[in-house]
Amino acid sequence: MDVNKKKLLENKYQFKTNYVNNFKKFKEDILEKKIIPHQVEFQAPPRGKKICWLECPYCYGLSAEDTKERLSKERGVEILKQILQGGVKKIIFAGYATDPLNCSYIEELLDLTILNKGVFGFNTKALRVSDDFLSILQKRDIVEGSYISLSIDAGSNETYNKIHDVKSTSNIYDKVLQNVKNLGSIRAKKKFDLSAAYLVNIHSGNIYDYEKFINDFIEAGCNLLRFTFPQQPKDIKTEKGVVPTEKEIVKYKLELEKLKIKYSNNDCSILVIDADSENDIYNKPRTIPCYARYVYPTVGFDGWLYNCSQSSAPNFRNAALGNLNEKNFWDLFYNYDSENFKIFSSNCNSKITNSGCRCDRKEHVVNSSIIESKIFKN
Repeated sequence: MDVNKKKLLENKYQFKTNYVNNFKKFKEDILEKKIIPHQVEFQAPPRGKKICWLECPYCYGLSAEDTKERLSKERGVEILKQILQGGVKKIIFAGYATDPLNCSYIEELLDLTILNKGVFGFNTKALRVSDDFLSILQKRDIVEGSYISLSIDAGSNETYNKIHDVKSTSNIYDKVLQNVKNLGSIRAKKKFDLSAAYLVNIHSGNIYDYEKFINDFIEAGCNLLRFTFPQQPKDIKTEKGVVPTEKEIVKYKLELEKLKIKYSNNDCSILVIDADSENDIYNKPRTIPCYARYVYPTVGFDGWLYNCSQSSAPNFRNAALGNLNEKNFWDLFYNYDSENFKIFSSNCNSKITNSGCRCDRKEHVVNSSIIESKIFKN
């Protein structure tokens, strides 16, 4: 892999991407209502009654309310067209409570993004990867910078079922690995990155699983593997060890750094990421003021437009931008008071705080960088 591309890829997963390159222009564009988001997250609605396939005990998404409202295929495609035709260059298909590959029309959304020359990203557990999805990746010209990021968190069927709270003895890890091999065979000829993540806690923190995960997913065609640690989920009480303490993280890191040295190679980077310690955000709920809505607003699975990926469910509607079934994307996005921006922002931040949302690591870092620039002080 090219050294510069490898560094850019590693920086992305270490929260070192520049979401705002020019703070002065960022402010001017907001006040003039010319700002175009760096990216939009599109949380495609799930098929079936459940929001997600799994109920992982460390998942922030367990706190999501479900009113059973879903963004229809017709409206979902129309909203994505509005976003792409309005100038957004990057679409992230993910979900803080859902998985994009569990959407019945995800193939249409992917194809639409690629045909509009958009960079795509997928954050998924890859329990389902359809033949049509693979076919689109294979036959289309993909914009460089696109990626598929896989949440695995195990190196064996037994550990996979334990950490994801699967009650059966199904060989889900094997199924996911085969799906990733199918993706990897296409990635070898295309311009997208394929990475796999391993959240370390009391159920997954062992050398056998670490090494098997590394070997399996390098062989499957991934060009980056990363080990990281769960954040405390909102309003969810977890058993001891599911979210490691700072002391436990130090112990895990000592083991993982040895494996990083042993297995990293030119074709596949291995990262050990302790973003909470590195950014001093361990157990910190949010960074305020929040500017997420101008950088990466999020289309929720329920058809509402939210400030960010971590506040994108019906229980956060008091702080939401509005209902996409009633208004188009850009009408809602630019619906803010730029003439009295300080007052408007103050009111928004109060709503965000009262909603009880929790920043993910990306949002902490981005908000901190904008605050440190002091661009909105004047």
